[in-house]
Amino acid sequence: MNLHPGARLHAFVNGLFRPKEEVITHELWQKVEQRLAARDLLTDEGRALLAEAIADKVGAALEERQFEIDPDDALTLVDALIDYEGMFRLPRFDWDDRHTTSQIWALRDALNIQKALIDHFDEATEVLVQVAFQALASVADALPRLEPDLTDAIVVPTDKIRTIGQIGDVVESVMSAPLTDDVFDNDLFPRLRDRIDANLVAASGGDPGDVAGFKRTPRPPSRSDIRDPREQVQTYLGGTPLTRVFDGNIDFAIPNKVRFEHHHIVAGSGHGKTQTLQYLIAKDLEAITRGERSVIVIDSQGDLIQKIAQLKLFAPGEPLHDRVVIIDPSDVEWPVSLNLFDVGIDRLNAYPMLERERLTNSILELYDFVLGSLLSAEMTQKQNVIFRYVTRLMLHIPDATIHTLRELMEKGSEIKFAEHIAKLQGTARHFFETEFPSKEFSQTRQQVLRRLWGILENQTFERMFSHPRSKLDLFTEMNAGKVILINTAKDLLKEQGTEIFGRFFIALIAQAAQERATLAEGRRMPTFVYIDEAADYFDRNIGIILSQARKYNVGMVLAHQYLGQLEPRLQEAFAANTSIKFAGGVSAKDARALAPMLHCEPALIEGQPRLSFAAFVRGLTKSALPLAFPAGYLEDMARMTDDEREALRQATREKYAVHYSKLAGDSDSDDTGPTDDDPPDGDPGGPPKGGGSDDVDTPDVGPSPEW
Repeated sequence: MNLHPGARLHAFVNGLFRPKEEVITHELWQKVEQRLAARDLLTDEGRALLAEAIADKVGAALEERQFEIDPDDALTLVDALIDYEGMFRLPRFDWDDRHTTSQIWALRDALNIQKALIDHFDEATEVLVQVAFQALASVADALPRLEPDLTDAIVVPTDKIRTIGQIGDVVESVMSAPLTDDVFDNDLFPRLRDRIDANLVAASGGDPGDVAGFKRTPRPPSRSDIRDPREQVQTYLGGTPLTRVFDGNIDFAIPNKVRFEHHHIVAGSGHGKTQTLQYLIAKDLEAITRGERSVIVIDSQGDLIQKIAQLKLFAPGEPLHDRVVIIDPSDVEWPVSLNLFDVGIDRLNAYPMLERERLTNSILELYDFVLGSLLSAEMTQKQNVIFRYVTRLMLHIPDATIHTLRELMEKGSEIKFAEHIAKLQGTARHFFETEFPSKEFSQTRQQVLRRLWGILENQTFERMFSHPRSKLDLFTEMNAGKVILINTAKDLLKEQGTEIFGRFFIALIAQAAQERATLAEGRRMPTFVYIDEAADYFDRNIGIILSQARKYNVGMVLAHQYLGQLEPRLQEAFAANTSIKFAGGVSAKDARALAPMLHCEPALIEGQPRLSFAAFVRGLTKSALPLAFPAGYLEDMARMTDDEREALRQATREKYAVHYSKLAGDSDSDDTGPTDDDPPDGDPGGPPKGGGSDDVDTPDVGPSPEW
């Protein structure tokens, strides 16, 4: 029957050919239904079993490549891919209704797709395994290696997507998973491929509705300017199930064995470094309740110390009620009983001769550092000679204090302390008998004496360092599983005083760490030292601690604002001797300098939002990755009542402090000064008057104007 074209069109629209097309399509429907039934894929339960089988293969392939993922992630992705493409599913169609020819043809196309999947079932499922594997492996390979034992690590729960450093490369790899030759050869994932093409065109500035008309070179994710990882994933993979591989959280664990290799945090003001320290400290407190470590916190602002000290954990009857030590110079009525020269001599004398000699040398080195800081200047060669011999003598003088040191520098001290000098042997004794009283060293003693006057002018320091016996033994406290809070009180001591006070304690920590050489390795209590605004205390002593403390189970966490606060030699020490590095909120210049240390691009460091850092952990991450910390973690912990705080304060005073009225010589401290035998005012030996000297061996050491 020849019909006019217009008649044929009328027949097509009104279903003149419908019975024949419908019969052919219905026969195809029945074939596909039978084949799906043969593989038990007509029900949701059957398809779920297929998805599980495919996911098991994906998981096995990932395990073979040593990628650690949650098995549910593989199943979730496979389920989503099958559902997105409508794979292994008989199309819904009501044969009782009247349908147009175009609807019949659309159904036939859908049935042919399902028939092809069933006819090539093994090939189709294998390609599905490959696609899911590549998508999951691309992300797993970019994630940090997870520590299997989370009990011996600091754990930071964080968004998986935030821990991926080079997000563009990873998105590109995931995006290419369904674009392989095997996928095209088997004509699989047509809907997924079309959506990826449209997303790529849109990301490259084209019209996603006219993919065929886009002629420019597309911009792949690895060349994208989008820095926010979530935005980049949505831009290139939005509307597809592949976004699921970036969902979820991971427990990023920093092993304690790496933490002993020290932790360097560089972050600009307001970026969240103190909040980060608070989170790390709070996690360490959990370990202290189990008797597994000690923590020392040094803070010049006082806010961090106050937040920790007010935790309910330290209240009477709570787990840490007897585990806290608070050193606070602002409690001026009850100064902490400190004595630089009371460094556990009784304990020292009990050690074998080799250990005693080693520790004596470390104590003398400690004095060099501390006294150099106290006297606010590098010592000259002659001053170093005097200090080495004088500090060795101080070890033999019972209850020696900083006033004893002052008296030793005064005229005639070799006579006043003759009985103690007689305890020395060899060269040390000969020095005091011959060189010490000589005219050549007289001027040097006067220079040191003048510096001491400048220190003693600060009554806060005088009260703290005038005790014949120190009530704080850092070596003992560090080994007892304590929380030691040291407020260096910049508001009271001012900048120079804060530096001196902080360096004093850092030197004591260094000395206590070295004394741990006398302990078996298993008896060295793990100790982590947190120093906020650490730039206040940077000196060569920090570099020495970084290079030596690790073997004594002491790990440093040093936080400051910018690299310029580190002199070049210390920058080298920090780069070589800190295995954990965090950076964020820094200048472009610092980002460029830090990038090689963190094995990343400067853009990663510059792109970190508040409370997020480019984090590199040696042996754990291939390159720096973003790591975010929660805000307010410590603030959300239970606090003490006013009565409990007062009880803690009184207990701390009784154990570590002495009321200022009981200090011997406190009443006449203001009268202490040069005698008639001292040189006149113009001589460097007189008390400080803020004057200076052009003599290179007699630097200006008058008291700081802030004092």
